[in-house]
Amino acid sequence: MLYDRTIAKALLALTTSLYVYYVLWIGVTPFIDPSHFTQHLFPPREYGLLLASVVMTVGLGLALTVASVHTILRTGMEEEEQGERGRVQSCKHNGCVER
Repeated sequence: MLYDRTIAKALLALTTSLYVYYVLWIGVTPFIDPSHFTQHLFPPREYGLLLASVVMTVGLGLALTVASVHTILRTGMEEEEQGERGRVQSCKHNGCVER
């Protein structure tokens, strides 16, 4: 069985290597001669910019969705709690018993 630390190290290594590859792809290859052999290791830069924009759009949409659902659920729970408190308090003052 893999431990959490081992999985975390593997994910950190993968993320770091992908980040370095992306930075080299987008940040360094524009300054290298197009006929150099390293240019064949990378796809066209347009794909990199498209990839970044898609990841940011999906990430922002996901974050907004999670935040909205969290707010809706939390607000709904607070309204239900306030409604229950109001019923209990009104019954205490009126002398009624809830069943």
